[in-house]
Amino acid sequence: MSELLTELARPATAAELANLYSALDGQGLVPDTVVPSVVVVEAPGSPTLVPGLTERLGPFGVKVIALPAPASGTPARTTFLLGGELHGWCLESPAGDDPARDEESDEAELIGSAVVAARLRAWAAATRPVPTVTRFHRPGSDSIGVVQFDAGAETELVAKIGEAGMIRSETGFTSRTNDDLARIGRDPLFPRLHGVHIEGHQGVSIMEAAEAADLEQRLFSNEDRTEPAPDAADVLAPYLDQLGRWYRLTAGGTRPTSADYLYRERFHALREQPAFRSTFRLCFGDRDLDEHLAADLVLPDGSRIPGYTAATAWLDEHAPALLPRTGSQVHGDIYPTNMLRRSGGGPVFIDPRTVWEQRQRPDVGYGDPVFDLATLLHGLLPMPAILHAARQGKPEALFGDAFDPARPHDVSALRLPLRFSDRLRSMEHRLIETAPGDEPAHTVRCRLYIGAACSLAGWLKYENTLRTPQVWTATYAYTAWYLWQARTVHEQHTTKELA
Repeated sequence: MSELLTELARPATAAELANLYSALDGQGLVPDTVVPSVVVVEAPGSPTLVPGLTERLGPFGVKVIALPAPASGTPARTTFLLGGELHGWCLESPAGDDPARDEESDEAELIGSAVVAARLRAWAAATRPVPTVTRFHRPGSDSIGVVQFDAGAETELVAKIGEAGMIRSETGFTSRTNDDLARIGRDPLFPRLHGVHIEGHQGVSIMEAAEAADLEQRLFSNEDRTEPAPDAADVLAPYLDQLGRWYRLTAGGTRPTSADYLYRERFHALREQPAFRSTFRLCFGDRDLDEHLAADLVLPDGSRIPGYTAATAWLDEHAPALLPRTGSQVHGDIYPTNMLRRSGGGPVFIDPRTVWEQRQRPDVGYGDPVFDLATLLHGLLPMPAILHAARQGKPEALFGDAFDPARPHDVSALRLPLRFSDRLRSMEHRLIETAPGDEPAHTVRCRLYIGAACSLAGWLKYENTLRTPQVWTATYAYTAWYLWQARTVHEQHTTKELA
């Protein structure tokens, strides 16, 4: 319910509530944490909110109480909300009066409107059947839980629980995107938002429930999820068509501020992340991470490719010339499990990613469509296969019995394909065609591979997913391999130009 308040409101601390209860007790008032009440702590001589709030909230069964501020208090006035859905929230008014503004009436209106809205919501909820949970979805990296429930009237909704700032950012982006598409007669890209519920540092978005598209099963011809199905391109076509139209509709003429971070800097930032290093320690104990990242990788065909350190040094030199000049609105994480369908059968996307590693930026939601499509490429090769082996509890399926934890840079026993099959190459061409603009094909391919590597590198910090040396090493091997593919394409083109 706290989404009804402005950003000036905040959860009261335990110490503040304890002091408030003590002050109420000193006035002979019994604190009530069930029946809604508003306690206004006012400094002597400051304008009072109490009469106006009493008149506004009395008919709703809400008591308004005035308390004198302690001498040591710095704010001119603090209003606490007790009982009901807004219990524990407070709103501070800074000291000092500005006669040019009617702050008191604005503040009283804000508090009164929020409390009335909370009361009406609670009463409306009491008229409906109690919702029942229908299924649990696997939460993503940015969420704590995802719960689907029956809200009555044959309406299925999904509640996504996560950090409040992330929920606000995500729902703001998805709502704006859907509204912009609706204005030009297009279908919404994301599930329709039904509400946002902020609970202090935690937030909940409530949206329409979409149907599973089971893409991870439909896109592959084998259980190991290493080879695309013959009709994989047809399965993805409705999604790519919708994305392509969206990219063209929202195309902009400036470089996304996230471009250099995602195509270069993030590789450096990730290796310094505590979660990256702790996940490595979980898998390899006291082995030196920096030494490991500096080592060349030995591939199944006996060839060697540069390790992470050398590959990222190459990016430092060459990525600036590969960065996109323009951008568009983007999803940020087009993984197959984020691609669902509406009840009518049309495509819909969930869980957009607007920031990485909590790095705020001025153009949230604006990015490079090629990076968007690169997140899908790594969702074709290799992450479904790696995650399938991990979830089946069979990490040995990735390397067999030949894996040597003492030599994790030797991936010569890797059973997954370090190559593009004909079907996957066809899918790659389809991804490139979906990207708008007229950039040279080799530039787009380079960014596609670097973006896939960036997506893979992000997995290396998730210890709940990559819990074994085999799973971590397979993910790392493909990170280095995709960077090598980008380097190979770039050098082949350079050689051709110089010939």
